[in-house]
Amino acid sequence: MSRKDRAALWGRAGPILVSLALMGGLVAEPLLRPLWSPPLAIAQR
Repeated sequence: MSRKDRAALWGRAGPILVSLALMGGLVAEPLLRPLWSPPLAIAQR
């Protein structure tokens, strides 16, 4: 596979992979939020 073919392949696959990762993050964020947020918030005066 030549350098030109490899660049063309990544030029097509790169944006697809980035968009899938972004959509996965948007879907996973509400599901994973309880894992990294404290269950009880303490109010400050």
